[in-house]
Amino acid sequence: MLKPKEVCQILELARAYSVPIRDDRISKLITWYVKALQNAIDMIWDNIEWRYCFPELIRRGGKLVVIRGLKMRVPIIPKDRAFKKRLREELMKGNPYVAHWVDAIIRKAYSIMKSWRRRYLRGRARKVKPRIRRGFARCKITLMKIDYEAKTIRITLKQGEYLSISWRSTWFEHRVRGWTVGEVIIFDDRVVIPFKSSEEIYVRRVIGWDSNEISLDGVESFIADL
Repeated sequence: MLKPKEVCQILELARAYSVPIRDDRISKLITWYVKALQNAIDMIWDNIEWRYCFPELIRRGGKLVVIRGLKMRVPIIPKDRAFKKRLREELMKGNPYVAHWVDAIIRKAYSIMKSWRRRYLRGRARKVKPRIRRGFARCKITLMKIDYEAKTIRITLKQGEYLSISWRSTWFEHRVRGWTVGEVIIFDDRVVIPFKSSEEIYVRRVIGWDSNEISLDGVESFIADL
């Protein structure tokens, strides 16, 4: 008879907590960030190439089923090096902060556009350019210096100018002891700090769940030691 054996798996955990902050420089940073982010989205949108891509059909169970695409015109987001260089140069004009902030904006703009494209192709979004309606600034990890012993984050704004955040003596301090800090998001009155952790777990039995409209099915199996 086969006996179940333990298999090591990595369990990744993530939590996010906010720390209140008051600093006159934050509103200026957010105002510039949102404007530059919208400019980046505008420029990417204006350079989208729309290609015709007809749906692909297959016969399955005696019926024709669409397996690729609900849209006939598919947006191709520009990703070539020349365009990204031109985009960065445009955003650097009048940039009062260090260059890494522009890089963070470009990455966020592409993330927003990829999300819109994915939803558009699934029929969940219209052919309308995304608009930034909420003030925030997402900080790249390269802009952050993290002191885990002091429980502080130092964010570079300009050359020689920094914004300091501490999670020492907060109510969640003990919950994230030993966890690593991710990219923070800055709002007018608070900073959201994501924490990540991973640990090894040993699994003998596995349950797979299949969720449908009217049923929830589970199948249990074990990992055999052959």
